[in-house]
Amino acid sequence: MTLQQITARVHVETAHLGSNNSIIVGDDGLILVDSPHRPTDAVRWNETVSTFGETRFVVNTDHHPDHTIGNFWQGGEVVGHQGTRERLLTEPPTDEYLRDLFSRIDPEAVAWVDDYTVRVPNVVFTERLDLHVAGASLELTFRPGHTANSLLAWFPQDAVIFTGDIVCEAGLPSFQDSRLSNWFDAIDAVAEYDFQFLVPGHGEVADRAVVDHYRQLGREVVADVAAAISSGHDRDQACDEIRFEDNIHVDTDDYVGYPDALVEMFQRRSIARIYDDLIEDPALANR
Repeated sequence: MTLQQITARVHVETAHLGSNNSIIVGDDGLILVDSPHRPTDAVRWNETVSTFGETRFVVNTDHHPDHTIGNFWQGGEVVGHQGTRERLLTEPPTDEYLRDLFSRIDPEAVAWVDDYTVRVPNVVFTERLDLHVAGASLELTFRPGHTANSLLAWFPQDAVIFTGDIVCEAGLPSFQDSRLSNWFDAIDAVAEYDFQFLVPGHGEVADRAVVDHYRQLGREVVADVAAAISSGHDRDQACDEIRFEDNIHVDTDDYVGYPDALVEMFQRRSIARIYDDLIEDPALANR
């Protein structure tokens, strides 16, 4: 682990495969933001977290497995948007999916699948929720963008914004659960906060410059899809031809990433999502 303290009360781990994982330290308990993806990381994370105190809340910034699988091994109440609870209840990762995924990214955890259950948020909200522990309060706001149930977590005391995958310093995540209008609106909403530190869903802790950079990455892939549409290419052609750099799901020097077939599926679904949105509203190409 490479846990870093960025403010008096905020500690962030950016070295896990999957989402970044954060600790907000209150005087009588902890608020965690997102859970580790790999079960073995989740167990170690729980041990690390326990050295700071008792976990009161675990916030999931969306429903995707890389933010939620580790809930099972964490303490406290799981908190998320109502849509996150619904997606995890109706579309949980199957045992087959988990075994296939863990066999690549976390082989030791394959044997744990039989005892694993999806731990869904039991504290939910629709528009706004504030979480309080002594000495620290976290403001949660519904902000569809990366998914239809994404949220922003704002810690005004230390001017830290936790964006989940609404903004990623590492690069673009999947667009498959996005709508382009929401995607750009959410980035604009992040820019309105008077933050000093931005903790992204993936990548390093950043400053305000990351917001413009991330928006530009999105504009570039949207422009590629818009150009394909203007050239008369159909949806399948666009999915065959267009790719954006994936720095989130692939192998790195520190960990084994997703299978190539899964990464390819994310790319194709992302381009298809962007294509459909541009067909519906061509003006989105100018965002």
